[in-house]
Amino acid sequence: MQTTTIDIPAYVESGNIICPPLTIPHQPEFIMGIYTDQAKIQYLLKVLMKQPNSYVHLKNDNLYERLTVKEHVSFFKKLFNSSETVEALLQLVDLFDFKNMKATQLSNSNRQLLHYLKLYLTPASIIVVEEPLQNMEDFSKQMTVQLFEKLSQKMIILLSNNVEDLFISCHETNRLDAQGLCLLDVVGQDTATNDITTFSPMKIEKIPTKKNDKIILFNPPEIDYIESVEGNVSVYVAGEAYPCTLTLTELEQRLLPLGFFRCHRSYIVNLQKVREIITWTKNSYSLSIHTTTKTTVPLSKNKLTSLKELIGI
Repeated sequence: MQTTTIDIPAYVESGNIICPPLTIPHQPEFIMGIYTDQAKIQYLLKVLMKQPNSYVHLKNDNLYERLTVKEHVSFFKKLFNSSETVEALLQLVDLFDFKNMKATQLSNSNRQLLHYLKLYLTPASIIVVEEPLQNMEDFSKQMTVQLFEKLSQKMIILLSNNVEDLFISCHETNRLDAQGLCLLDVVGQDTATNDITTFSPMKIEKIPTKKNDKIILFNPPEIDYIESVEGNVSVYVAGEAYPCTLTLTELEQRLLPLGFFRCHRSYIVNLQKVREIITWTKNSYSLSIHTTTKTTVPLSKNKLTSLKELIGI
C-alpha cells in the first residue's frame, strides 16, 4: 500500500527546536524543493532514508572510479533490472560521447549526470536529492531538470541551501525553519492558490524582495527584521538577506499595523521574533531576535519607552 503522507518527527536539541514535525503529502509526478540550512538538510536526509519505498542521493555519493561510463550504466541497468538499452540511457543524459571514459576523467557536471541515471532507473516512488545542482554547469543543470521531469509517477524532494537552484528545478519551493514549511511565492511561478487569491476580497500584504533576478514575496510574519545601510534596504528572513526596493519609511507604514516596530533609524523589527531586550550600558540597548542564527539589532534609547508601552512592560 502506497503511503499518502511523509511524516517527519521533530528534532529537538538542548530544548531548541531544530526542525519541527512535518507532514508532507506524497504527490506522484511532483518536484518539491525544500530550502533550509545544512543542519536541517542532514536531519531530513537521515529520516527520509528510512522512509518506505524511497531512494536518497547524497551529494558526496561516489562512483566506481575504475569503471567507464558505459560500464557504470550497464551496472545500473542490471542493478535495477531495466529493459532499456545502455545506448538509450547514455543518450538520456548526453553522455554517449563519453561512454569509454573512466569516471575519474569526467567533469563534476557529467559525474552528477551519471549519478542521476540511478534516480531514473530506481523503482522507488520517492526520490530525495541533496544539493541537486551544486557546482554544475548551466547545460548540465538543464539536462538534470529535464531528467527529473521524466521521472514519471515519482515524487522528487530536492534539499538545498541554494534557493535559485530550487526555483529553476521544482514545481514548488518551500522554506523550512523552526516554524515549519512555508511556500515561497515567486512572481511568474504558478501555484495552486492563484485562482483563490484572484477573487478574494481580503487584503493580502506581501513584501517584495529580489534574489538572483527573481522577485520573491514574503508574508510579514516570515520577516525577522529589516535593515537600511546607506540607503540599501535588506529584508532578513531565516538569517538570509533579501534586497528590497521599498524605503524603510514605506515599509514602516505597511508593517506598523502588523506587529512591526521602528526600533532604530536604520531598523524595523518583527516584535513577534524579539526574544530579549539587552542592556549594554545606560544608554545602549539592543534586541535579540529569535531566528536561525544568533542575531541582535540596535534599539535607540528614545525608542525604549515606546517599546515598553507597546508590549506592556
